[in-house]
This record gives sequence, structure tokens and C-alpha cells, in this order.
Amino acid sequence: MNDIICARITAPGTAAIAVIRISGTGSIPLVAKYFRPAKRLLKAPANTVVFGTFYDADETALDEVLLTVFQAPKSYTGEDTIELSCHGNPALADRILTTLLSRARLANPGEFTLRAYLNGKMDLSQAEAVNDLILANSSKAETAALMQIKGYLGKHLTEIMQDIQDARLRCELAIDFSDQDLPQIDLKDLAQRIDTILSTARALKEEGESGIKLREGIKICLAGAPNSGKSSLFNAFLKQNRAIVTAVPGTTRDYLEESFSLSGYPILLYDTAGLRESEDEIEKEGIARSYALIKNADLILYLYEGNFTQLPEDWQAYKDKLILVATKADIFPERRIPPGHVETSVIDQNGLKALSDAILKHLKLPTVILEHPLITNVRHLAALSRSITALEAAQSALTQELGFEFIAFELISAHSALEEILGLVPSDELLNKIFDEFCIGK
Repeated sequence: MNDIICARITAPGTAAIAVIRISGTGSIPLVAKYFRPAKRLLKAPANTVVFGTFYDADETALDEVLLTVFQAPKSYTGEDTIELSCHGNPALADRILTTLLSRARLANPGEFTLRAYLNGKMDLSQAEAVNDLILANSSKAETAALMQIKGYLGKHLTEIMQDIQDARLRCELAIDFSDQDLPQIDLKDLAQRIDTILSTARALKEEGESGIKLREGIKICLAGAPNSGKSSLFNAFLKQNRAIVTAVPGTTRDYLEESFSLSGYPILLYDTAGLRESEDEIEKEGIARSYALIKNADLILYLYEGNFTQLPEDWQAYKDKLILVATKADIFPERRIPPGHVETSVIDQNGLKALSDAILKHLKLPTVILEHPLITNVRHLAALSRSITALEAAQSALTQELGFEFIAFELISAHSALEEILGLVPSDELLNKIFDEFCIGK
């Protein structure tokens, strides 16, 4: 990790400026070899900007540049770092980068952030959130990633780990001094400590199950009979005429998929073929695909026009993720809506508000993400689940009076699972898997 790495950190293509990051011990003298006035750069204090001209190895002037100077450990990577800003001509930026690569090497995907993690600038959960923030496709996802980068999750997990360690130490003290004439530890106090830790961890997991949807998107499937208003509702949510809408039943033969933001949450919306008996082979295939989407959706909006009759019997399997939607309220103003159903209209200005509110309520999505810990990563949620399982085993061992050795063992397992989230004892395989998903330059 002592070599100097560099990469363009702005998106490829023509722009006003391009920025190249150079990081590692010796990066400032390296850039000074191609920069004039070199002395000004070499004497520049940390966190300052230096203006001058960048030359190639043949002493040909390439561009006037700005160099932002960071000195270890007060930089993104924790190393001496320079961020070079040049004009955004792609060919020009490539010539500058090629010149630097004669004495440095191109950074691997995510290597700047990896070095920040290895140099103690952030824990592993914060490092992963950097990529989440770059890839976030909604305002709520951006907020959740930013909160994680700021260390809210890491701080909360550290507090839980400290509580687990305190409980474990009590068990180990009881083991060490079991043969001496000393008062036993307070079992009720120990039980209360484990109960409190479990409650905190379970609450974090419950929120995390919703938080995962921020990262991956919430799958909502529009279903119902032909001409029930699915394509119209699809277009209304997207605010564009994406699906063909006609009065002819069965217009949608295959499903359509689009993404949009609902109150800041990323939604993957599916418009499906109308559900009915059909002899048309193409339509039958479309209906089969509709049922596959329905099965895997996070939420199903079952649409109907006119008065509601009843759902098919096999739809009872989806009752926990189902909202019944009465469409075309502007056409059927006198109909009576059954309790729990939601009425919509794509014509009225506020015709989707009740349905949008029902979606947020059904998925238990808060309208505001506060500045508190929120898990949005499957790896983190899996590790937290293992920690909860170990805590439950410790609780059971205490209840059954199996001995402090068993309780301590499970508490150690619970602590280790949370360590995985923060990367306190990471494996090379895990780090490679995480940072390979990053783009070059981050």
C-alpha cells in the first residue's frame, strides 16, 4: 500500500473540468516533477490550492491546472494526496494521466476508499455507504447513505458491542471466581442487560428490513382484470405516457417496468397483462409472466373498476402484501368503496394521494428519515441476524441455567457478528468483494 496511485475521479466525457486524484507517500514530489512553479507546490501548506502549469515528460506544457494539496493524515485516504483540476477535454485529461502513470499506477476500483478504510479514516460500513451514495437513485436512499457515511450506524453498533462485552465480562468474572467465597453476580441484572441488548438489536433489524428497500428499490406490481386501469395508473405514477392505453381489453401483452421516486423512496413499478382466461398463446404467456411478478413483488396493487366483487381464491396467499384499488373514481362517483380499499383517479389532481399514502403505510416506510442508524445493506442485515440468534441463545442458556461458559460463548459470537459489519477483523476475500463493486476513481 506504499505505492502511489492515481485515477480520474470525475465522469468520463467532455466537461468544464476534469479532476485527477493522486495518493500515496511521495505523491506531492511526484506531481512537482511536472508542475511549474514546483517550489510553490513543495512548500504549499496542507488544505491549500496551488495554480500553475502542468508539463509532460518532454517539457511540453499541457494545461494550466489547480492543485488541491492534502497532507497525511488529513486527507480522504489518510495519505499525502493531490487533486489535480484541469480543463475537461478528455484527450487532455488522458495526456496528464498518462504522464503521471509513468511514475505511478492506475488505482483499482474503490482503492482510494479502501485506503481510507485501512488507514482508519472510516469503518467498513462507512466505506460501503460511499458507493451507496454514488449509486443512490432517490432522495431517501441518498439521506440513508449519508447518515451511514457520517458514522451513525458505526457508533450505534459500537455501543451495542460495548454492552455485549460488559455482559460477557460479568460471566467470565463469575467463571474465574466460582471457586472463591465471593458474592455471585446478579442474575436478574445480567438477564436485564441481555434483554435490553436484544431489544435494541431487534429494532435495528426491523428498521433494516425496510432500509434494504432504499438500496434495492421497492417492487410494486399493478395487477387486475383487463381494462381495470393498470396502464393509466402506471403512466400517472411515471408522469409520462409510457404504456399504451386503449379501450380494447388485453392491450398489454407483456409487462412493462419503470422506476420512479415516491416520497423519496425508489420504486420499481410493473404494469402487467390483464388477468383473465384466454386462448391466445401470446396473451397466456403474458399472464404467466404477470403471476411470476406478482409472486416476487414487495407490494401488489389489485385494480378494479366499477363495484368490487371478490378476489380469486388463490389470491389469499398474497393478502399480506395486497392493496385493493378502486380505479376511475371520476367515472364511478356514486359507487360504495369497501372498507380498506383505496379509490383513485388519474384525472383528478390529487387522485393518487390516498394510494400513495396507503403504499407508504403498508410498507411501513417513514415519510422522514431522521438522523439515526439505518441498515441498508444485505451483508449488514445478515450479520445482525446472526448476532441476534447468538443473543437469543445466550438468553436461553441463562434461563435454563446451563452455566456461564455457555452464556459467555454466545455473547462472544454475538460480538463477532457485529465486528464483521464494521470490518474490525476483515478477510481479503470480503474486502475484494466489496471494493470491486466501486468505480475506478473512488
